[in-house]
Order: sequence, then structure tokens, then C-alpha cells
Amino acid sequence: MRITFVLPGFVSIPMGGVKVVHEYANRLAQRGHNVTLIYPLRIQTNVLYHLKKSVIKLYDHLNGSEKTLYYTPGPKVAVLVVKTISPKYIPDGDAVIAAGWQTAVPVAELPESCGKKFYFLQHFETYFKAKKQVLNTFQLPMTKIAIAQWIIDELEKIGLSAVGPIANAINSDEYFIESNSSERNNDVIATYHHMNVKGPKDLIKTLKLLKKRKNIKATVISSRKPVHRFPTWVKIILRPSVRELRKLYNSSRVFLHTSHSEGWGLPVMEAMACGCAVVAAANGGVQEYLVHEKNALLAPIRDVRSLADNIQLILENEQMRKTLSENAVETVKKYDWNNSVDKFEKILEQENAS
Repeated sequence: MRITFVLPGFVSIPMGGVKVVHEYANRLAQRGHNVTLIYPLRIQTNVLYHLKKSVIKLYDHLNGSEKTLYYTPGPKVAVLVVKTISPKYIPDGDAVIAAGWQTAVPVAELPESCGKKFYFLQHFETYFKAKKQVLNTFQLPMTKIAIAQWIIDELEKIGLSAVGPIANAINSDEYFIESNSSERNNDVIATYHHMNVKGPKDLIKTLKLLKKRKNIKATVISSRKPVHRFPTWVKIILRPSVRELRKLYNSSRVFLHTSHSEGWGLPVMEAMACGCAVVAAANGGVQEYLVHEKNALLAPIRDVRSLADNIQLILENEQMRKTLSENAVETVKKYDWNNSVDKFEKILEQENAS
């Protein structure tokens, strides 16, 4: 099959959703499919969205972000950086896939020669200010593919459907345990994103509250220089390589996840695979694979005190930390990219046959 993925803009920093698309692209290409990734420089959405994107681009440039694509696919995958999502730039194919609400309308408007239309849902993205615009994209006549059951459930509430869930996974050759528990000298590790839906303020409040109780060490990973002010004792690391990130996970006891809404939560799974015990806000995405007191400790969303209590409980109970860690490692093993790609490939082939 000739398969085209259309990504939501020129991506020069780490983004989980884009990483997932690259994973599918590489693996589908390895199976003999002709795969193309489209990175548009401009997408027609609304004035406010474009203004915000321009500010973010300037901020990234001023803070050391490269003007190159962050992810590089395998040699069998074609990459096209184009001006806009239009028939002039999109190749003919059998399947064309919108990866992000921003790309849904222009992909839906492409001619039939570009392929059967699909909408890859990695989140129920109504947290954007353009909520009505996002909801309207779900009405478009495209086959929707969802990564998680909670996304399918949300669509059903508004009378719509999606195929799936196909689930995400991580690469076991990238994230794994490479140190024993006695070498974990960092107490808490977390990832940061400036958007309110990711709970950045909850992250800072939780760390501060915990610090009042214990003399903890904390590390925060970020794709951009944080716009929120962290305490000076929190170590901020920007855009670590996979190898560096694996070592950071392996040196940490607890992974803290404060997001209010998450499509799936890849960093959580990465940390689990590296032996971290997880303390998380109970959003829909992580509840696809996390179970309270089995492989993680969950807290109500925005409940900073419960998050801090859970971390303290783990740090003061080595047996609990060990049990949660071991169960987390076993959980991650259940999710395999080959299985996910099998499902994705089958959906594309069945829809094209119909």
C-alpha cells in the first residue's frame, strides 16, 4: 500500500504523538509498504492558533531549538516538507492519514487520488481553545483510528465511533532496567509541558510540598525551556537523548505524572520500563494500563496533596517501591509495537477493500 501520514506542522522538538507516527511509518515501511511523512509549514486553522504558534516558534528559536526536523525516520520512509496540505504537494496513494486535529480538514478535502481518508486519534483534543473547531473535525467523513478506549468512549458520547483501540507501546531496546535499586540516587523524576492540561503548576506544587517533608532530589525533563518557575533545587534537563533519558529514569525511584488529560502517556511507560515506581494523576490515558496499588499509585486529578502523599509513601517503603516497579515492568511487556502495527495495518487494508 501507498500510505501517507500528514503531521501537524514542522516539528523541531520532541513530541510523543509525532514519535508514535514515526514508529508506525518505519514499521509499515519495513513490511513493504510505500510510506511518506508530510510536514506542512503552514496549516489553515484560525488566527489565534497561528499567532500562538508564531510565538512558540520564536521562543524555541531564542532558547536553542534547531531549525531542523527532530525525528529522522528509517531510510525506507520518504519525508516531504511542504508549504501547505494541498493536492499539489500530497502524493497519490491508497491511504492518507491526518495525525492531529489541525490536519483533519485539509486531509478530508484532498482528492480521492491521495487515498482513503483516515483520522488518527491520539487524544480527544478538545482541551485546545478551538474546542468547537476540534469537535467539528470528528464529524468529517474519515475513518477514525483511536489509540485508547477512553477516546472511543468520548466519541460515543457525541454519537460517533472509531476503530480500535490499537494501543501504544515502547521500544524495549531503548527503555529497560540497567541499574539496581541501590544506584537510584534521584528521588523523583517528571516530564514538563507548559500547557495547563499537562498540570505544570500541580507538578511544581507537588515537588514543593514534598520538599517541606523530606530532603528530596528531583529532576524534570522538558522539550522546551520552562515558562513556569521551578525551585532552584529542581534539576531541569532539556531534550535529553534516548540514552541520556534512559539513564535518568534508571537513576530515579519515582516517576511523577500530573497531567489532567493524556491520550496515552508514553513517558510514563518509558519510566516504568526502566524500573521507576509511578505516581500519577488518574487521567483517562494512563488508566488504560495503570491500576492503583498494583503497578502505580493514582491520585485524583489536581489533588496535589494526594500526589505528594503517594510519593512519600513509596520513598519510605522500599518493599512497596520494589513491588510497584516489578509490576510496572511486567505491565509494559504486554504492549508490543508489532501487535499495534498489525492492528493498524489491518484497519487500513480492510477500509481500502470496502
